[in-house]
Amino acid sequence: MTASAPHVVERQNRLSLAWLGVVVLAFMVLASYYDPALTWPWFGTEPPSWELAALNIIPFLLIVLLLSALTRRVILSSWLGLLLIVGSYAANAAKLEQLEMPLLPGDFHFLSDLGSALPLFSHYLGAGLGPILVLLGVLALTVALFREKAWPAMHGWTRAAVAVATLALGISLIGGWGPWRSVYSAGRLHFEPWSVVDSAKRAGVVSNLVLYNWELAQRQELRPDRRAATNLLRANADNLRLRLAPNSSAMGMPEGTRPDIVIVQSESLFDPARLSNAPTDTYLPNFHRLARQGLSGNMKVPTFAGGTIRTEFEFLTGLALEFFPGVQYPYFEIAEQPIPGIVRTLSRQGYQTTAIHPNSGVFWNRNQAFKQIGFDQFIDGKAFPKETIVGLFTGDAALTDRVLAELDEDGPPQMIFAISMENHGPFDWRPGLDEKRLASLKLPPGLDEGGEYWLRNYLYLLEDADHELGRLAEALQKRKRRTLLLFYGDHLPALPPVYHQIGFVDGEGPKAQPVPWLLLDNGRTFSSSSTQPDTTSWLLPSILLEAAGISGDRYFSALGALRDSLPAKPMDSAGTLPGELRAMGQLRFRGELEPVIDSALDSAAGIRDTAIAP
Repeated sequence: MTASAPHVVERQNRLSLAWLGVVVLAFMVLASYYDPALTWPWFGTEPPSWELAALNIIPFLLIVLLLSALTRRVILSSWLGLLLIVGSYAANAAKLEQLEMPLLPGDFHFLSDLGSALPLFSHYLGAGLGPILVLLGVLALTVALFREKAWPAMHGWTRAAVAVATLALGISLIGGWGPWRSVYSAGRLHFEPWSVVDSAKRAGVVSNLVLYNWELAQRQELRPDRRAATNLLRANADNLRLRLAPNSSAMGMPEGTRPDIVIVQSESLFDPARLSNAPTDTYLPNFHRLARQGLSGNMKVPTFAGGTIRTEFEFLTGLALEFFPGVQYPYFEIAEQPIPGIVRTLSRQGYQTTAIHPNSGVFWNRNQAFKQIGFDQFIDGKAFPKETIVGLFTGDAALTDRVLAELDEDGPPQMIFAISMENHGPFDWRPGLDEKRLASLKLPPGLDEGGEYWLRNYLYLLEDADHELGRLAEALQKRKRRTLLLFYGDHLPALPPVYHQIGFVDGEGPKAQPVPWLLLDNGRTFSSSSTQPDTTSWLLPSILLEAAGISGDRYFSALGALRDSLPAKPMDSAGTLPGELRAMGQLRFRGELEPVIDSALDSAAGIRDTAIAP
């Protein structure tokens, strides 16, 4: 028995090494099956790219090796690596289906706040015992694999060397050090950071993650072109001076009015009349009725089917995300310092500022971000009882109730920013909705049973949003205090079968579609001459401040001055923003814009005086 022990150990070592070889092959098969960039089946018309398959499994193999060194259990480590690779590709597939975007480094921010993210994302798994049973099975198998015999060769200095070497390789891969830049060659893999969807289709999901992570790490501190910003402001100096003068806007209230301001960012709201062959005069009746009394139009937003904080950031700050190369989720990436915007502008005017959102304040890092943006108070999901849930999330009616409860007739002026939740996806299942009401909804022709089911769920919740808009507008109209109501959608809903089956009346794709916005004043009806053109989410706050007669923030005055000089149809502008505009926004973010405005106005005045001198 003793004599055969070395033979048994040697055999176990060989089996462990052979197992790792099987793992490499299995991971390549899985990656080729799940990754849109890789050829599957391998016996198809195109030969497989073994190099591309290998590049997309290297991070998982390094994790398996590290776990093997730490646990000395190769099968357990392989199983955990398998869960990671399947989980990563499943998350990528879900994101592609819902948002038409691949997995990106910023998505891993959710792991740091998993407790707040899990309740929302779990809704996309659907109802029933299936997911629970699968999870229990995975946990049971994982626990059972801890009984695996230790790998004899993985001990002592060998174990330490493998662990250190693997860890060093992993860290250097994340940092892009050493030979990794040649292994994951951006040129060879045709990686383009400005087109992550196409890059993932060429390089693979994991390779795209690696390369994009390096791109983010290379992002330099903002270095705005002051001369370009000065020239832009100088060229628009006369219009800027006009905007800076009190009571200069025809649509603005008299300066000093300081109306209460209520803003509703409505989840996934768009006008279904944009769908091909949609019935007329059917959807959003309150919105269209109220639009005849106020300002309204279409708005270009920087996100599609999700990523609410991208639109939210642009509106609250007046800063386009294009000003910040590489930033995907601004509340995680650029919320380490106080952020200028409409909230701080109103605070300086004596406003009490409140944000309300019936979801966890930890989700999207709003607790931290809203402090940096300057809100005095943030009321999150803890303030809303479960009885207010409609379908999956807190209903818009409860949000309206809370907004009205927060408004005072006395005291300082208030700014309330409410973010709705009821109409959040998924739309492929929705418990607790009224079946008769669902069946009565009018739909465009051309949808199959599945497409109709998705759209009915959405339209049901959209009706609620529109009803609450009407109720809120009616309540604000009765207030004694002058009050503005701004209402807009954050992005289109994730309705892939609907968009695929019937498309849009303008022939464009879903990502090119705008969302509606509406501005009401309980003290007047806006004249038809005050109608605003289509706009963007980062320009909208300048329109709001102008209508409220609130001045004192020269950045927003500059945006007002520049609105007329931007492309006539900013909605149709597919290109990037002008570099001088990007420079101006970056200077604003860095707190360095004021002297540039002074310089532009002074130099423009000098040029004009010289021109008219005798």
